[in-house]
Amino acid sequence: MVPAKRAMLYISRKKGKTLSLFMTVFVIAVFLFSCFGVLNASEKLSKDVRSSVGAAFYIRATTKIEGGEYTCAGTKITDSNIEEIMQLGNIKYCDPVNYGYVKIRSLRFIPGEGDSDDNNMGRVAAHAYSALAPDFTEKTSELTEGRHFTDGDKRKILISDKLAEKNFLKTGDTVTLTHARLGIKDGIYFDEIPVKTENVRAEIAGIYKTDSKNTSMLPTAELPENCIYASLDILEALKESERGIYTGEVGFYLNDPKEMSETVSKVQNISSVNWEDHFIRTNDYQYSKISDRLASMGDLMGILIVIASVVSAALLTLLLSLRIRGRMHETGILLAGGISKRDILMGFMTEVMVVTAVALPLSYGAAQLLTGIIGNRLFDGIDPDLIGGDFIKGTDHIKDLSVYLRPDAAKTAGIYLCQTAVAAMATLLSSVTVIRLKPKDILSRMS
Repeated sequence: MVPAKRAMLYISRKKGKTLSLFMTVFVIAVFLFSCFGVLNASEKLSKDVRSSVGAAFYIRATTKIEGGEYTCAGTKITDSNIEEIMQLGNIKYCDPVNYGYVKIRSLRFIPGEGDSDDNNMGRVAAHAYSALAPDFTEKTSELTEGRHFTDGDKRKILISDKLAEKNFLKTGDTVTLTHARLGIKDGIYFDEIPVKTENVRAEIAGIYKTDSKNTSMLPTAELPENCIYASLDILEALKESERGIYTGEVGFYLNDPKEMSETVSKVQNISSVNWEDHFIRTNDYQYSKISDRLASMGDLMGILIVIASVVSAALLTLLLSLRIRGRMHETGILLAGGISKRDILMGFMTEVMVVTAVALPLSYGAAQLLTGIIGNRLFDGIDPDLIGGDFIKGTDHIKDLSVYLRPDAAKTAGIYLCQTAVAAMATLLSSVTVIRLKPKDILSRMS
């Protein structure tokens, strides 16, 4: 009788033993595949997070003390400076910023300390990309309606939900802004531009909510709810800034946060920027926090895989050894009947391979379910699209974690091939102690 036919007859007749072997291979496969899935996810997430988490450095004017007051150096960053820095590489986005104040015709701001008709104004933060404003990247403010504006948008603004509610405004509405400047004299806030000569109409592109606390002592213009995020051309049209010149900080967002130090070092060697009046502030906190977490998970999964692989191989070898030793009488009879050791070994191997071939595919679904449960708990709160194209545009798009938790076809095949090889090796090792004996030795041991 050929080994394959003998193996199939054994499997069909010894249902209990076949089921125990099936469950062992099945459980081992589920556990190992789940560990590999989480490890694969941590590696993929780490790679994506490096290019999307928003690590950045900012060039700002140095603060100096003049006449007992803090003032900025007054120097500026220009488009030519920015272009030179962007050519260094490893920079995904640049977000130059200008600041100013505006009044809006027929609109009342949320009243602050010492509010009056004269000082009822709001602060403007003009960005190339509104989504890259610190309040949005640090999650203290969140866009609730509409969209963020980008460097290609003109005459667009974002206002707070409280300001919109107070003035019955919605996305798509247009308002007229005029220039203003906050001053203070004898404890009274006032507008330093009493005569209005510049006006600009702007569309409300989006509405945001902000988590503001303890703002009761702030003047109206400085209340977070009165902050207006505007495209850069707004302040230019109001003659409060010059085109291509930025007096606020300029943020540069990196492709790869791991190269932060190298990139900053290159920037500091640019001679066109007066570094006596400017300094660089770096921010890779989000990346460091997430990358450390992912690295720890990857290390943990790596250790678990090694331990689980060793224990699983030992367990499978022990089970097969007991299984084959329990068939010593059968082996002795087969040897005495002229069946070669090779054919007997091939019969044992066929039995295990058939069971393994059935168990591994069936374990895929269970492994995916377990991997999803483990992964969703371990990676809870990690968003790989923190600073991606969809975030910049203000659309909600977070990659489904299942994309990361599901290894590709090549890796899946590799994992199952390795488990099949382990099962074959365990069968071979388990069979050696019996196959190497002679028929009379086996029969004498039986007696």
